[in-house]
Amino acid sequence: MAPELRARPAAFVGLPRRPALADRWRPSRLRAAVGPLSTSAGSLSDRWGRVALILLAKVFAVCSALLAALSWNFETLLVSRVFAGMSWALDCAVVLAYLAEFLPQRHQGRLNRWQGIWYVATTCNLLFAVAIFHIGVGQSIWRYSLASAGVIALILALLQLRYLPESPRWLASQGQVSKAAEVLGPVYDIDVTAGLQQKRVHARTRSGAARLADVTELFSGKLRARTILSSVTFMMQGLQYYAIGWYLPVIALAIFGQDFVAATMGAVVFNIFGIIGGFSSGPLATRFRIRRCMQVGFGGAAVVLLLLGLAFDSLPLWMAFVLPALFLLFHSAGASPGGASLAALAYPSHLRALGTGLTMALASGAAALGLFCYPLLQSSLGEGGAIAATALVPLIGLVVSSIIRWDPERQRPTDCAESAESAGRGTNSESGPQPSAL
Repeated sequence: MAPELRARPAAFVGLPRRPALADRWRPSRLRAAVGPLSTSAGSLSDRWGRVALILLAKVFAVCSALLAALSWNFETLLVSRVFAGMSWALDCAVVLAYLAEFLPQRHQGRLNRWQGIWYVATTCNLLFAVAIFHIGVGQSIWRYSLASAGVIALILALLQLRYLPESPRWLASQGQVSKAAEVLGPVYDIDVTAGLQQKRVHARTRSGAARLADVTELFSGKLRARTILSSVTFMMQGLQYYAIGWYLPVIALAIFGQDFVAATMGAVVFNIFGIIGGFSSGPLATRFRIRRCMQVGFGGAAVVLLLLGLAFDSLPLWMAFVLPALFLLFHSAGASPGGASLAALAYPSHLRALGTGLTMALASGAAALGLFCYPLLQSSLGEGGAIAATALVPLIGLVVSSIIRWDPERQRPTDCAESAESAGRGTNSESGPQPSAL
C-alpha cells in the first residue's frame, strides 16, 4: 500500500498496530454482554407488545445520553454505554419485527431499507460532531455528541407514543382481533371487521406469547433452516466489516488530511457509499429477492477483500479508496441488511420478535469476537494477510445463502402457520387460523 497509508498518526486513538489484550477485551466483552438482551427483548415483546418495548428502548437511550453527558468518571461513562447497548438491543430486536408485520408480501424487500437509515444516522452524527467542533468545545465534544442521541430519542419517544399503533398481527395473536381490525383500517385505509372466530383465537393464543424456552422451537421443523440462514448470514456480515472498518479512518486520514474535520468528512464520504447501497437494497430486494441480493453482496465483498488483502502493500492511493468504497456498496446493498430482514420475516407472529432478537444476539457475539480477534489475526498474518483471510467470512455467508434456498417473497400465505405447526405449536384446523394469518 502507498506509504501514506502505512503511517499511522500517533494521535489516532483506537487503531494501534498491536492493541493490548486488555484494550481488545473490554469493548468486546461489553458488546457480548448486551447481546443476550436482544433475545430477552424478543420474548418480552411477544408478551407485552411491540410498542411497549420500542418505547422502553427510548427510555434507556435517554438515560444513556444523560449519564454520558454528565459523567464524572470512567465508571459512570461505562454505565451509560451499558444503557446504550440495552437500548440498541431492544430497538433492533423489536423494530424490524414490528415493521415486518405491517408489510404486505409483495413489499417485503423494502425492509432492507433499514440499512440506508443506519448509514444516514451515522453520517448525521459525524456532521453534528464537525459542527460542535467549530463551536470550540474542546475535548468535551464527545459529551455533546452522545447527548444529541438523547434529544433524538426523546423526540422519537414522544412521536411514537402519539402516532405508533400496536402491531395488528401481535394483537391478533393475543386474541385481540377487534383491536387489530381497528389498527388495520386507518393504516391501510380500508374497512376491516373482526371475524366470528375471535373467541376461538383468544382461547388458543392467550398463553401463546414466546418464552426464552421457546428458542428451541426456532430450530425445529421448517423454522430450523430459516433460523440458520438468517443467523449465520447476519453474523458473517458483522465479522466481514472489521476487515475494512478497521482501516477506514486511516485511509480517510491519508486521503483527506490529518486534522479532525478533514478525517471526519472523509468518513462521511465513505458513509455516502453505505447510504447509496443501503437505500438501493430495498428496490433491489423487491426486484430480485432478499436472499439473491445477499448472495451478490457476499460474493462481491469476498472479491474486494481478497484483492485488497493480496495487493495491500502495493496499492496506489486511488485504489485504496475505490476498493473500500466498493466493499461498502456490496456490504450495505446486499450482505448486511439481508440476514436481519429474513429473521423478521421468517417466523409466525408469536415467535417473530424472539427469532429476530436471537439473530441480533448472535450477531452481537460475532461482532465482539471480531473486535477481539481481528487484531490477533493482524498480528499473525500482517495487515494484508488479515484482510485476505477475512475474505473467508463472506464466502461462508455466500455458501449458506446458496444452500438454504428459502425466500419469504415466494412463500404461500399459510407457510408461517405450517411452520408453527411443524415446530410443535400448531393446532388442528378446527382451532381457526394462525394468528399471523390476519
